[in-house]
Amino acid sequence: MSKIKISKIGTIILVGITICLVFGFEMLLPNYQNSFDRIHKGHIGYLDSANPDVSENFERCSDKLPVGFYHSTAPYIYKGGKPAFKSFIQNNFSGKDYDDDGYLNFRFLINCKGDIGDYEINPLNTVLEVTTLNKDLVNELSKLTLRKENWNSLKTRETRDLYMYIIYKIENGEVVEILP
Repeated sequence: MSKIKISKIGTIILVGITICLVFGFEMLLPNYQNSFDRIHKGHIGYLDSANPDVSENFERCSDKLPVGFYHSTAPYIYKGGKPAFKSFIQNNFSGKDYDDDGYLNFRFLINCKGDIGDYEINPLNTVLEVTTLNKDLVNELSKLTLRKENWNSLKTRETRDLYMYIIYKIENGEVVEILP
């Protein structure tokens, strides 16, 4: 066979494989994406509506699971970036006579209007076991954290709610680190 025939056959095979891959992904992708929209208690971002912390009047923008943001994407959710949020907490948290040690974990949703709701608060000790922290400390950090002014809503082609979490590391009643 001549080199021209071999290159034509190779090109036809390559084009055929490319077409099969493109159409295969077109058919499989919607099913793959829909599998993430099924509500499951083990899913990151799932907040149980039976939880007493969940807001009664909070209106979700979508029945789909919220979009979760972690580490590298989380800075876009903070209005003004994470440094602005950290500065806000440092400047407004009184730390008055608290002596608690541990972690205070906030999990919450931000709807398409930027409203905050369906939150869950989990106080943990230094070995990450559920514990009780000073009620005033928890209330103060709740008021500071769950302010609408701290957060951006999701701006994409599809209306979705956002899942966010904040963990405060607390030593002697002072916030020493904000994660993530």
